[in-house]
Amino acid sequence: MWCFMLDMYSNTSLQGYFTNAEDIKQTMLQLFGDISGEKILEPCFGEGAFLKGLIGVPRKIDAIDVDEKHFSSPPQIDFCNFIHLDFIDYHVNPDKYNKDIIATDYDGVICNPPYGLKFTQEYRKVIKNAFPEVYARESYGLFFYFSLLKLKPNGHYVFIIPDTFLSSRNLTFLRRFIVDFAAPEYILKFKSKRFESVNFGYGNLCIISGFKRKLGDEDIVKVIDENSIDRTLLQSLDSGVCIEGKKFRESVKEAWIFGRDYHQDDFSSDITLGDIADCKTGIYTGDNERFCGFDENNPPSRINGHPISLESIKVELDENEKKNGLIGTQRYVKFIRGGHRKPLEKTSHGLLWTPESIKFYATDKKARLQNRTFYFKKGLAVPMVTSGRISASLFDNAVFDQGVVGVFPKKEIYTAFLLIYLNSEFATKQKNLVAPGANNSANYLKKMKIPNFKSDDLGY
Repeated sequence: MWCFMLDMYSNTSLQGYFTNAEDIKQTMLQLFGDISGEKILEPCFGEGAFLKGLIGVPRKIDAIDVDEKHFSSPPQIDFCNFIHLDFIDYHVNPDKYNKDIIATDYDGVICNPPYGLKFTQEYRKVIKNAFPEVYARESYGLFFYFSLLKLKPNGHYVFIIPDTFLSSRNLTFLRRFIVDFAAPEYILKFKSKRFESVNFGYGNLCIISGFKRKLGDEDIVKVIDENSIDRTLLQSLDSGVCIEGKKFRESVKEAWIFGRDYHQDDFSSDITLGDIADCKTGIYTGDNERFCGFDENNPPSRINGHPISLESIKVELDENEKKNGLIGTQRYVKFIRGGHRKPLEKTSHGLLWTPESIKFYATDKKARLQNRTFYFKKGLAVPMVTSGRISASLFDNAVFDQGVVGVFPKKEIYTAFLLIYLNSEFATKQKNLVAPGANNSANYLKKMKIPNFKSDDLGY
């Protein structure tokens, strides 16, 4: 069985993160409550952090893990049945397993699932064939989904997972599943740095607890956005905001944006950035080392390209050159790459823009010559990857890459306003109301609300 398990992953490094932060563990165990006499499931017990701290004496525990190293010296826990099993594959390929290994009537489940397991493309197809409704690329969502299937009605759960499920379009299925089958009681968001020894690929984590039942419109969910590290998570349970279940049900398709800023920013109009500007993703060359140049006298901290003289960049192009490319000594055009820039900062990057390179961008399998009609237009560059706050910089007569979102005002009079607005703390709040913690994709940015304009200004 173990050899087959490894074949399902794109590498043999099973990524599991264990709860060695005492504060997080104690908070989850407190939310889990007294489990005396209950039948408990732990679908990836790891080093047994939760098993050792359970409150009360359970009737039975089924502790599962795929990693055989955890069975060499498992924790000594009364009434605990240790099972070496791939929890995901058990559900995806049920014919390969004894179906009675895992019950379907657990009173509770507590879990810190592995995040970011890299399934092979072939295995993702198997997952989608078995469960068409799920997102097969994110392992924590699968653990949550399958675990809830094993709970009896009104059974209780506590999970610690990345907060991406709150806003990711790919995880819309999980939000819908939660409101229909896993009514949350607490959602506690915090920074992953609270873990003592793990460097996550996720900046924000979330403890979610609740019950296996439908979330009612009048149910109350306590949402806590705990950015402070001056107090324990356990202490933070008394803070937060109470949100009606109806709000969660109404926003399944968009995002769950509730927390300390909830209700603080309410516009009297529904005008969004997408109403007054086009938001577009730029080019990917397919070979940055070959085509992307940087100022030889001012190299970036992270080199991804080759050095060039800024004199080789042509600033003003005619329509033929924009379409067909440059011939001569100046073969580069201004290039806007990802990363923060000051609002009026000039770029120190160039993109090879010859007939041959343009043909490569258009035909290579890796390259993407996308949204080309917006190249060389005046616009604003918003970095795709953000350190927390949104920012924008002005550009013109340039090509922009996929590391930024190009924002192109539909009227020239909006440009100066948007440059100021998109560099404001207020805009950062609005973006976080659309997709907290997520990258600044074009689809997210265009949903941002903007301050009221007069109808004459918008041309309505």
